[in-house]
Amino acid sequence: MKILRDPLSAIRAVDIALLCDDQSTEGIQLELKQDLPARDGRQDPWHGGGPIGDYARNEIASEVVAFANTIGGVVLVGIEETDDHPKRASRPKSLPRIHELARRMRQGVFDIIDPPLPLLEAEGIDMGKGEGVVVLRVAPSRRKPHRHMVTKEVYVRRADESAKIGMREIQELTIRSAGETAGVNTTIEKRRRVFRTGFHDWTTAAPNRSPGGSFHFLAVPTTPLDLGRVAGRPELIPPHPTVMATFAGHRYPCPWPFARTLNWKPTLRAMTASYEPISGKSAIANARAHYVLQTDGICEFSFYYANTESRHGLFAGWLLGGLGWMLNWIEAIRRAADLPAEFALAPQIVILGGDAALAEYGVSNFAEARGYEIPAGFHEFPIMSIGGADEFPQHLSRFDEDVWNLAGQDTRRTAAIFELDSD
Repeated sequence: MKILRDPLSAIRAVDIALLCDDQSTEGIQLELKQDLPARDGRQDPWHGGGPIGDYARNEIASEVVAFANTIGGVVLVGIEETDDHPKRASRPKSLPRIHELARRMRQGVFDIIDPPLPLLEAEGIDMGKGEGVVVLRVAPSRRKPHRHMVTKEVYVRRADESAKIGMREIQELTIRSAGETAGVNTTIEKRRRVFRTGFHDWTTAAPNRSPGGSFHFLAVPTTPLDLGRVAGRPELIPPHPTVMATFAGHRYPCPWPFARTLNWKPTLRAMTASYEPISGKSAIANARAHYVLQTDGICEFSFYYANTESRHGLFAGWLLGGLGWMLNWIEAIRRAADLPAEFALAPQIVILGGDAALAEYGVSNFAEARGYEIPAGFHEFPIMSIGGADEFPQHLSRFDEDVWNLAGQDTRRTAAIFELDSD
C-alpha cells in the first residue's frame, strides 16, 4: 500500500481517493479515523478555529503507541469508514487547515509518548481549498515499550485494533526489544573492531606511513530491511550535502571532500567504493576513505590518514560534513527501501601516535588551529538513534558537542547551529 511505503511528501489527493475506491481495510498497519475524536459526539475545537482538543490528541496517541510497539503503521484522520467489521475506507471527509493540523497533531502526540519516538511523520494531504486528510506514520521502534504519558498505558496493535497490555506482556515486550537491541549492538561492536584492525593494517602496509588518525561512521537499521540488490542503483548514493555551521556570529561550510566522485564496485550482497589520493597530486595525500553498502541496509564509511611532520589532526568541518553525508545516505536508503526505518548510527575516532589537533570551523590548516587536541586512543561515541530528517540538525549539534568535549572544550556557551541541505 502506497500510504505505508512512499515518502509522505509524495502522497497526493489522488492516492487518498484511490485508497477509498479500493475500500482499504483497517488492519495491523492501518487505522482509519473519520474525524478528530471527541467525547459524546461533540466536535473537536479545531473545527471552530481553536486548538486540537486533548481528547483527540490522547486517542490518536494511543494508536501511534500501538503501532510503534508492534510493526509500525499509519493513522489516517479524515476518512469516512464503513459500518462493517473490520472497517473499510469509504470516502474522504476533509478537515480544515490541514497542513497546520498535521504539524500540531504530530507535536502534540510526540510530546505525550515516553520514551520519545525515534520516527514519527505527519503530512496534511490537501483535497482542495486547504482541507483534507492527515497522515501520521510511525516506524517500529527499538526503544519499545512506549507508554502513553496521559493514560499511563502501553498499547500494541492486534489485527485491526489497538489494545492495552498488562505487566506480563510489557515485560515480554521489553525482553524482546532488548534482544533486538543486543543484536544491533553486537553488529556495531564487531564492525568497530574490524575498522580498527583495518586502520592498523593500513598504517603498517607502507614503510613511509606512521600512525595518524581515523574516524568511522556505521549505520545499522534496527528492523529487518532488504534492498534486494545494491549494485547499479544510483538512487542509493545520496546527493552531496551542504552542511553549514553558524558559530560566534559567522557561517562556515563543513565540507566532506571524499564522496563527490566515487567508483562503486559490486561485491557479495554489497557494493564498495574507495577514495585514495595520489601522493604529490593532492593536498590530502597519505589518506584513504572507504565506503560499504550491504543489501540489508547496513552502510558505513571510514577515513584514515597517516601522520606527517606538517599535519597531524582532524578538521571539525570534515567530521561534521562526514556525519551530514551519512545522514543523507540513511535517508536515501530509506527512500529506496520504501520503509521509514530507524537506524542506529555509531561514530568512532581512533588517534594513534600522539594527540591530534582539532581544527575549528573556518580554519584551513593545522598551523592556524588554536591548540585544541583530541587525545590518542580509541573513542567510541554514543550510538545515535536516527529517526526523521527533521532531527538531523540536532544530531549534528550533539555530535559537535561530543567532539569538542572529547578535546576538553565546553561548547554550551558558544554552541554551533547546523543546517543540512542536499545539493
